Amino acid sequence: MKAIVALEHSILTAAWHLLADGECYADPGADHFSRLDPVKAKNNAIKKTQQPGF
Repeated sequence: MKAIVALEHSILTAAWHLLADGECYADPGADHFSRLDPVKAKNNAIKKTQQPGF
């Protein structure tokens, strides 16, 4: 139930921002987190390749 309420809250917050500002949603892109912290993204990729079953 908490997850449903959290999802509803995030949807309502996004809708409010869209309506209040009058702006359209700008997709940050698939590499958003890689651009934010490239070192962390590289280290996570290395860790994933070292896991069993890769």
